[in-house]
Amino acid sequence: MTEEERQEKIARARHRRTIRRIRTAFLICLCLSLAAGLTLLFTRPPKKKTPERAAVSGQSSAEAEEIEETVPADPKDRVPEASVTLVCLGDNLMHNTVMWAGKTSSGGYDYRPLYQFIKPYIEAADIAMINQETIFVNDPNKWTNYPSFGGPTQIGDALIDTGFDVITHASNHCYDKYVEGMTDTINYWRKHPEITVLGIHDSQEDADTIRVVEKNGIRIAFLNYTYGTNVGLPPQSYMIDYLGDEDKIADDIERAKEVSDIVIVFAHWGTENTYQPDDFQRKWGQFFADHGVGAVVGGHPHTLQPVELLTGAEGNVCPVYWSLGNFISHMSNNYNMLGGMAELTVSRDRFGVYISDYSLEPTMTYARHDYRGAHWYFYGMKLSDYTDDMASHHIIPNTSVEEMWALYRRIIPEEEP
Repeated sequence: MTEEERQEKIARARHRRTIRRIRTAFLICLCLSLAAGLTLLFTRPPKKKTPERAAVSGQSSAEAEEIEETVPADPKDRVPEASVTLVCLGDNLMHNTVMWAGKTSSGGYDYRPLYQFIKPYIEAADIAMINQETIFVNDPNKWTNYPSFGGPTQIGDALIDTGFDVITHASNHCYDKYVEGMTDTINYWRKHPEITVLGIHDSQEDADTIRVVEKNGIRIAFLNYTYGTNVGLPPQSYMIDYLGDEDKIADDIERAKEVSDIVIVFAHWGTENTYQPDDFQRKWGQFFADHGVGAVVGGHPHTLQPVELLTGAEGNVCPVYWSLGNFISHMSNNYNMLGGMAELTVSRDRFGVYISDYSLEPTMTYARHDYRGAHWYFYGMKLSDYTDDMASHHIIPNTSVEEMWALYRRIIPEEEP
């Protein structure tokens, strides 16, 4: 082999070694890069998840999800954070014999004994209401019986002592003593600002004022209307709240919603001495439900009528007590002695304020006459507190304990509240 051939062979060997080194270096670099990449892939922290957009600006996604929860259809499935108990009684109808029952031996008037049996239940409620059907008037000469009622302000004293917080006055008898009776009644209640009075007014400003009672952090607005008055209309339209102008009443409800958490309406309506609501009641009951009223409590028929759950235009539910009947009166029949006490619980949870429970307790007017002493006695009470001994002295026939419970069950079936 020549020297030239030997040098060429050495050069080719060096070139092959160089190529192998380059390949080896490349493979080492490639392996190192792959190892580094895998290490980075499996050891770096996971990428932080972008928060979901909240339903309302400033809310966390958890809060948004909570708000998007469906409100339970059954109020019993909701968890209240605060509650208010409300009890409502029917017509306080002061016939002449009932007024005489308050007369004392000294010549004054004291009606507190008439409410002694119901007082514990009234005091136990957060808010208690009664319909004072007959008007007060200061002139004793105008303390008169049916058909144009008027009575002493001492009736109001007894209602305050019993523990009532809300008095409804819009009734067909509230104008029986014309402007004088309304003025005397309003002036009496003005001396007791702790009492919320509904349905009658002595100024446009007063009529425009929505009455709101706040208890346990829950604001309840109350409205009160009557179908009409027996002796004509007052000189100013604002003096009595009538069931008539739908636009005005819808506006009342909207204004009430703006200043409260829930609205409750007291309606004086219906056909006397009947056990079922008439078309007028049903029309207005549905109107109130459609406008988002929380509950409706009715009176005027002088008889107890059922409770019904109406569905409003927005799918809301509204319990309607068509009539609570009489609480105290001296009417002629046993069905006029039977009344009802509405019991409602207004609650607040994270979804809002709602009626969490409602029920009905029957009430009874117990009336007797002491012929020896020529004195009348009237007491309003729960039917459950009415005894056989009381029944044996009742001046109205067919008022035994059994008969009154049977009458109640005829009007209010077992499955109803």
